[in-house]
Amino acid sequence: MSTFNLDNFNDLINNANNIITCGPDCMNQKTTTDLREKYLTAQNNEKTAQYQVFDATKNYVTFTQGESGYNDYLDNELGTKAEAISSDYNTKFSNSINIIKDKINTFNGLFLNVTNVSDLYKKYKSENDFLENKLKNQSADIITNDRKTYYEEEGIGKLQNYYYFLLLIYIFILVVFLLSSIFVTTSVSIFIRIFVFCFLLIYPFLLMIIFHFIKNMINRIQDYLPSHAYRNI
Repeated sequence: MSTFNLDNFNDLINNANNIITCGPDCMNQKTTTDLREKYLTAQNNEKTAQYQVFDATKNYVTFTQGESGYNDYLDNELGTKAEAISSDYNTKFSNSINIIKDKINTFNGLFLNVTNVSDLYKKYKSENDFLENKLKNQSADIITNDRKTYYEEEGIGKLQNYYYFLLLIYIFILVVFLLSSIFVTTSVSIFIRIFVFCFLLIYPFLLMIIFHFIKNMINRIQDYLPSHAYRNI
């Protein structure tokens, strides 16, 4: 204990002497130099630490277990490192496989979506083409029907003109016959003239009845005949 105190005392004296002989600037410079040497030594030790540990391990194992023991130690160390490297590579390989599988599944999903979208596009395009053709046909039918209506109206107008023309002729014949029966001297009896006038008067209505009767008879006969593809066009 006394030696320890003496050493401490000597250190204190030396430090005091250093402070007295070296000013503050000198002490700062010295401290900086000491710290730099320690820093460089630490860097050098860090660089050579691995080799120092290797040499120390080799010397210790060889001295305690012999050359064969050191070889066994190296084999164990290399085996452990190989297993660690292999495990690391297996883990990375498994992770890569999982990533590839995920990407393949994503690609398959995207490909399926693209296929469905393509099929849907083809379906909609086919439906649109069908509707477009149908619309064109309907437009053509409308134009054709308009033309038919125009021609029908034109035909009906012509028939009405013929009707009015024949009606005027018919009225003229009735008037002439009536005036002739009254003012023209003839050997025909008055009853026959009245009968003829009445016949002429009901003649158009009689013709209409006969026409409808004949038309109905023809329709009934056609109902019993085999159907014809062009009859209802």
